[in-house]
Amino acid sequence: MLTQTPAPTPPEIPDWLFQRGPDPIDIAIAVVIVISSLGAVSMLWMLVRGWMRKWSQPAVGQDVVETLKHSVQQLSAEVGELHERMDFAERMLAAQREPQRLEGRGS
Repeated sequence: MLTQTPAPTPPEIPDWLFQRGPDPIDIAIAVVIVISSLGAVSMLWMLVRGWMRKWSQPAVGQDVVETLKHSVQQLSAEVGELHERMDFAERMLAAQREPQRLEGRGS
């Protein structure tokens, strides 16, 4: 009593699938998608590369900072020297005027 089970039949493939080629509109859409994807990836690559170059370089060169520090130190020294000269000149003027003031009071 062996009963045979019928073999499963494969699904039927429609004939239009083999007779018809790809639609030109579908090809155009695929080409546009591929080209725009490549363009977007290349632009993103350039943007990331630019950011990396900007971040890898110091904002201001270290030599520029050192030059500015040196200039500030020179200016500070010059201002200090000018301050001492001005004090000396004021003392000299005060010393010259003091005898004249004292003479004017005694008369």
